[in-house]
Amino acid sequence: MLHLATSSLTFDGFENNDYKCLFAHAAQTGYRRVEFNCWYGETLTPSRIRSIKERCRQNGLEPIALHVSAFGGSTSEIRALNAAHKLRAMEAACELGCSTVVASGMSEGTLDDIIYELECVEKAAEEYKVKLSLENHCQNVLAGEKDYEYIFRRINSPYIGICLDGGHLEAHGEKTETFIERFYPKINHLHLKENLIFGTKSFCRFGCGGTDNVEMVKRMKDRGYSGYMSVELSPEIRENGNTVPFTAEDWEKPLQLYSFLEEE
Repeated sequence: MLHLATSSLTFDGFENNDYKCLFAHAAQTGYRRVEFNCWYGETLTPSRIRSIKERCRQNGLEPIALHVSAFGGSTSEIRALNAAHKLRAMEAACELGCSTVVASGMSEGTLDDIIYELECVEKAAEEYKVKLSLENHCQNVLAGEKDYEYIFRRINSPYIGICLDGGHLEAHGEKTETFIERFYPKINHLHLKENLIFGTKSFCRFGCGGTDNVEMVKRMKDRGYSGYMSVELSPEIRENGNTVPFTAEDWEKPLQLYSFLEEE
């Protein structure tokens, strides 16, 4: 199975607006599956999760993952809060009917902070039957191959894997084909994003960059990947001076580019 999904980020960006744009436009655009970016405190409350579930039902959308705030932290208090936060995120995923929680690493702290938190929640992930997917982010603690090697020399669980974001990996200066060859057994989720300049964070609209998402997905399919590929049309393109608002054409472009890769 391989299905295309959108992220709520694609429609609502980093706004804390209760996914208004997503529910207004995603289904009409042609998306049927959604990865919900739950970065704010209220987004993981039981009432908000019930609301998301009901609105998905009303709009014919299937929630496939929760993308929550990052692992890590430089103090014991932050590490404790983060471990508890991931426990609630897994619980919320079960309430919503999905089985994946995605999170990146913080921009501060160490990989050992992330490992401590993973050790705290590892058994709960198995109990919940929820996969934790560690996303690579350029300019963060968890960014590239050496970071994941360090993590997985110390953590070995079928419920803890990698969310490969090709745009972020190329922004970090690493090639997706090399990363896949090294880590494909651990990759349990995919993010589709485009980056313009290799080695520089320069996210852009789909079809305008150099990230070969099709080749990335094909390489994973060849190695037996089964799961989702989530579209992330990042508002961070504004960092490059591109302030033109996204349009229906921008939302539709990933469907045109990647729908043919889907398999039942």
